[in-house]
Amino acid sequence: MTAGYLTQVIVGHNARMRLSRVMTEKPFNPVAAWQDVIQRWEHELNAWSGQFTKSEEFGALIGQATKATVYAQKAMAEQTEAVLRSLNLPSKSQIDEISERLAVIEDHIAQIRLEMGEGTRKASGGEPKRTRKPPVDPKADE
Repeated sequence: MTAGYLTQVIVGHNARMRLSRVMTEKPFNPVAAWQDVIQRWEHELNAWSGQFTKSEEFGALIGQATKATVYAQKAMAEQTEAVLRSLNLPSKSQIDEISERLAVIEDHIAQIRLEMGEGTRKASGGEPKRTRKPPVDPKADE
């Protein structure tokens, strides 16, 4: 759709509006005229884009664009890995792997602590008895 075509639509529309105004003697409403032009333009654009997206060329173009995007993402990831390796820094995947391993280790430690805590309580017979008495305050006798 070119600017010339849009101009023709607007000029043709204006001519129809003048004719209809003369015939009906209603005052010209520029907002309604503009809305009408926009609605017609949207309708024609939607019809054209609907025909274009149904074509095989469009499907092939989208497929090629998707392949190019995937290839670019893969190349970027490889380059990032190489830079991080050269700087002796871990990559995101390595950090994720370490985080998972650390979580497993922490779970095992918590489980061991629970088992050790239960074993010492059973052997000692529970909590120790409180046999110590608080000290006597000499000023309390006065």
